Amino acid sequence: MFTTDKSLERLFSTRGWYKNSGINGSTARVYKKRFNEHGLEMETRIKILELCGYKIVQEMMWKDDNKEERIKADLIKKLNVEKAFWSYSQSSVSQISDELLIEKVLLHLDIDSICSLFTLFPKKMIRNIWKVKMLSQEPLYHQLNRLYAFLYFDISNPDRYIRDFTNRKYKSIQCRD
Repeated sequence: MFTTDKSLERLFSTRGWYKNSGINGSTARVYKKRFNEHGLEMETRIKILELCGYKIVQEMMWKDDNKEERIKADLIKKLNVEKAFWSYSQSSVSQISDELLIEKVLLHLDIDSICSLFTLFPKKMIRNIWKVKMLSQEPLYHQLNRLYAFLYFDISNPDRYIRDFTNRKYKSIQCRD
């Protein structure tokens, strides 16, 4: 398996590569020249390879390298509108930690924004921050905790989970005294 460019390099290095492909000699020379000058369009490259008997084994896959930064910037912008960073200087807002971003999004933003978190961070990380920052403050965020437990963390009985978590926390505090 080769990339499109490597396949074309191998094909063009073969004498008479265009024979039996339906491409005439003068057109073949133009294609090869444009390829060597980096001016051959991708559609034409694919068409040449297919005409010469090559098959696509795996479709081209693309990744947007800036997607995560754009999502994070969008979440920070929404949090600024909600005045979630009222105590922070504007310069330090862009430098906030992932943990603080997750906490603030869970506390202040809507379901679509929370879903964006799951494209940025692993579910386990979000769940741990939810436990530490929100579940530990039960009953202050009880309705949100119930929603998140059921909707995002696949907890079938949120009330029992929250109650057990709170009881464990309370018992661990009693044991220290």
